[in-house]
Amino acid sequence: MAQRRPAAAEDAGSRPLWFIPPAGERHRRPALTREHVVAEALTVIGADGVDALTMRALATRLGVVPGALYRHVRNKEQLRDLVLDGVLAEVDYEVDHRLAWTERVKVLAHRLRTVLENHPGIAGLLKTRDPLGPHSLALAEAFLAPLHAAGLPERETGLAFSLVYDYTLGFALSSPNSVNEQRVQDTETRNKLHAFLRSLPADRFPTLVALGGHVWLNNRDERFAAGLDTLVAGLETAARAGTVAAGNRSADQNRAAPPPTHHTR
Repeated sequence: MAQRRPAAAEDAGSRPLWFIPPAGERHRRPALTREHVVAEALTVIGADGVDALTMRALATRLGVVPGALYRHVRNKEQLRDLVLDGVLAEVDYEVDHRLAWTERVKVLAHRLRTVLENHPGIAGLLKTRDPLGPHSLALAEAFLAPLHAAGLPERETGLAFSLVYDYTLGFALSSPNSVNEQRVQDTETRNKLHAFLRSLPADRFPTLVALGGHVWLNNRDERFAAGLDTLVAGLETAARAGTVAAGNRSADQNRAAPPPTHHTR
């Protein structure tokens, strides 16, 4: 009688070959993609700063040779632009068009600030580059549309966009984790700072002694909102003045125009 093989061996032998994973498959490195490269680059910037992002360092982090990265990005400059555009993709630029143009601009600015502060280092990188990727352009369009709807002339609309954008970017650059922010966030440190300001020579710093405690406060959100409100109110005044001026020019032109000539047969 033929010797019967153990059941386990029979089961293994009867399984199709594809059912048994090749040796070492679980350790195989996943295929590199552009999305993976960009995501890892963003992680490097957030952890160690923009200067830490080099193609060689990124390749080492991904466990590949530097040449492998160039199959997905042309160079470090393109990689940075892709990172920036990917971050700006997180800004929700869909705003209710029934809102006043002033509110639409402020909603976008608040959303942009939130996204930038969620990604340390990105505001600084964005300050040095002006990416023209699809999400960057969509965000610019979202800002420009309500400013144009306000009635500002074309050149002034461009200036207004730069003003709002630069204000938001500049505010995000002053990181919530900076020394100054930590100083006012800690109650004990903030109280010591206020006591120091009150102790200054009143003959040399009278206004600082009186108002310093109202300047160094844990009010980051309030500061951003107040500055944005003031900025947009100024643009609103300019738009209103421009509309009035345009109306006056039109009236002057009508008054200066010669009366229509009537011909009789």
